[in-house]
Amino acid sequence: MAILLTKKQQQTLAGGAFLFLVGSGLYVKFFWLPISEKQKDLSDQIAQIETKIQKAEAQASRLKRLQDELSTLNQQAVEAEKRLPKEKDVPDILVALSRMAEKNRVVVQSFSPGPMKSQQYFIELAYPMTVKGSYHNIGRFFASISLETRIFNVKDVVYPAAAGDGEMTVTFTLLTYQYKG
Repeated sequence: MAILLTKKQQQTLAGGAFLFLVGSGLYVKFFWLPISEKQKDLSDQIAQIETKIQKAEAQASRLKRLQDELSTLNQQAVEAEKRLPKEKDVPDILVALSRMAEKNRVVVQSFSPGPMKSQQYFIELAYPMTVKGSYHNIGRFFASISLETRIFNVKDVVYPAAAGDGEMTVTFTLLTYQYKG
């Protein structure tokens, strides 16, 4: 079965096919390609945003751990400053020594500032001292000095012979330290 078309029908059919091809080309050029390009750009932006979200979530999960670590480090810094303060604090040293002396029944006879010795990270402060008490009380006094929160050290201890009443006068140098920051 053959379809016979007239010349005018053939021209109309050819014109319709031509218009269809031109219309299809215009549709692809002005609608399909721009929309698919926008879709591709949006897909890329979504992928970038998802990557940023993943990074942010990873950092957020680390935030709690970092805050805990910061809190611990701040606490350690406070404790370290109690042991090695940034200031000389002679009144605090005198109060601590007086408290320890009273507790251990020792009398502080002299306390005077001595030379300061600068080290790389700290300053060594020396205080020549003289205390009076029994041998055991002075020993307990030295032990309480070593147990104090602030770092103290004792050197150049001179134990003379005890007097008839069992009391002795001991001279020594008390060392304490100041952070050089």
